[in-house]
This record gives sequence, structure tokens and C-alpha cells, in this order.
Amino acid sequence: MATAHEYFEKSTFLQFGRTVTLSTSDGSLFEVRIEVVQDFDGGSKHLKIYIPKADNPEALLSHILENAQDLIWRPASKVITIAGLAGTNEKVSSVDLRFSGRVLVYTPNISPPEQWASLSRAMASNGLSLLVRDGQYAAIRDKYETPLAFISHDSRDKEPFVRELANKLANMLCPVWYDEFKLQPGDSLRESIELGLKACPKCIVVLSKNFFGNPGWTKREFDTVYTREILEGKRLMIPVWLDVEKKDVFDYSPILVDRLGIPASLGVEEVARKIVSVLNYVPPDQHAW
Repeated sequence: MATAHEYFEKSTFLQFGRTVTLSTSDGSLFEVRIEVVQDFDGGSKHLKIYIPKADNPEALLSHILENAQDLIWRPASKVITIAGLAGTNEKVSSVDLRFSGRVLVYTPNISPPEQWASLSRAMASNGLSLLVRDGQYAAIRDKYETPLAFISHDSRDKEPFVRELANKLANMLCPVWYDEFKLQPGDSLRESIELGLKACPKCIVVLSKNFFGNPGWTKREFDTVYTREILEGKRLMIPVWLDVEKKDVFDYSPILVDRLGIPASLGVEEVARKIVSVLNYVPPDQHAW
């Protein structure tokens, strides 16, 4: 499960900052991370602050804002960034970015909204807009980003089919475990793939001649999912037939012939639509009445 700190780290903008140590009235020390986020395309900048687990996180934020000149703006003024595409006349300086007034707070704390309300009103009177993303936000976002299915495929089938299928499912707000989405340089292939295979409720198996002829990863993935089916007593595989016929499938695994597959010849969009329909299907005996 992703945490508030992991979501704090995710950013598509240029940002820099510092970690400051703050103390509370009872002498407790907290390390708070303050980032100035720069949007050169939008011509603006905003603040992003991570507050660790604390009894009174809004008090820490209040202290930061009261001492913003020393904690944020004076250090920030020492860093000047110029953005622009090399070879063009485009040059945008961080000095010219306007502060939007947005203060974005990430924290693992889960506090009632009214605890932030007073501070939020005080900030609004000074032209600041507070947005808090707490532990509840992280839990809900994690739920929507948790992969619903693992895509098992041979790497030779990425083009022209599997990569486009994964992207189409992502665009349909259907999160999937796909190696190009999940694996980072230095990751353990075995550990990452095994975790994905164990955690995902379903497995999209792209059956192809490349898949059938691969004695390595695809065979291990297939065996793992099939073993899960036996242990859990339910069908987890969603077969997609990519340029294969019934005999090809039978020669690889007779049990797969009994599974209704989705022909890749339908086109990526239709295949994705059918997969989403399967993943969203709830058997009648499991409906909540």
C-alpha cells in the first residue's frame, strides 16, 4: 500500500527544498520537508510540505507559515533555475514564476477537517489556499491505483499489441501490473513479478506463439497463476489470443482450450473494453443487497 510520503514524492514538476527540524511546546522534534514546486509551463509555483506523524500537525504548519521568510523564501531565493528547450529562444526563469498561493500538505495523520478549518480560514485571509492530503487520502488513492490484473506476455509481443493494450487499459482508468509501468532500474525481476502475480486479483495472459515458445518467464508466470487457481478454487486467467488457433493453445495447455478467450483480432480498444467488463463483473451471489 502506498503512503502519504510516497505520494508526496511523486511530482511532474521541477521542485527543490529542504528538510527542517521543528520542535513543539513539549520538546518533541519533527523533521518537516518543504518543497517549492515550479511549473514553468504554467508560469507559477506553489508549496508542498510533508508533515510526519504528529499529535498537532496543523500547529507545525502554522509555525512554518509564520516563519516562511526564513524557512522557505529566503533559502528559495538562492536557487535560480532557467528552463527552456535548447536551440530555441524559450527561456523562463524561476524568478518570474508567480506564487499561486497554494499550500499542499501531505501527512500520514488522519485529522477531522475541522481541525484544519481555523488555520485554513486564517490562511485564506492572507491569500493562501490550503489543501491537505492525509492518511485517508493516501488509502483511497492507493485503492484506485492498486492493479486489478497482471499482464503476462512475451516481451516480443509488446509491439504492436501488448504495450498499446496496457496504455489503453490505463486510459480507461483500469490499473494493471505491466512491467514497463512497475519495474524501475535496479528492481529485482523475480521479486517484483512474483509480488504482482500474487497480489493481482486477475491475470491477463496474452497467448501467442512467442508466449508458447518461451520456456522462461512466461512459463513461470503461467504456472504461478495456474497454481493460484488451484489453491484459491477460482479462475483468475483472462486469456487473450494473439494470432494463435485452438490447436496451438491445446498443444501448450489443454485446460486453456476450455477458457473463453478474447481474440486480439477484435482490436486493442475492443479487447480492453472486454477486459474491463470482466474485471468489473460481480457474480450475482456476491452482490450487496
